[in-house]
Amino acid sequence: MRKIAELILELRLATRRACMCETGDNAKKSTLTLKTKVLYLISREFSGREILSALGIAKTNLAILTGEMVREGLITKTHGSLDRREVSYSVTDAGREYLAERLDSIAENVAPVLSADEETEELLRRAVLLLGGDA
Repeated sequence: MRKIAELILELRLATRRACMCETGDNAKKSTLTLKTKVLYLISREFSGREILSALGIAKTNLAILTGEMVREGLITKTHGSLDRREVSYSVTDAGREYLAERLDSIAENVAPVLSADEETEELLRRAVLLLGGDA
């Protein structure tokens, strides 16, 4: 199991490198920020509770982040009609564009090392499922 733990750590480090992009001043920054992760989960119609569970973040942090994302025009936030504490999120056109740009950047970074064939997709899908994700 120790070797598997080390491989998972190596996978995490490699995916972090794959999610980096260059800024205008040739610095590197991550395209896989918490905002990108939350936006991706909202685009997959995750509820607030599911987002909290998937990312392991505090409810307060999600509220602050989604508030910023509403102000930036990336998502809309709707409160329940019967219970105002109930909140649902939707991705706006600007949010879909923002997410597409990040996904394109990641795809561009992994293209030189991963083939875009069904076998590679299936291998990655199985790894995500084995690690408890939802592929």
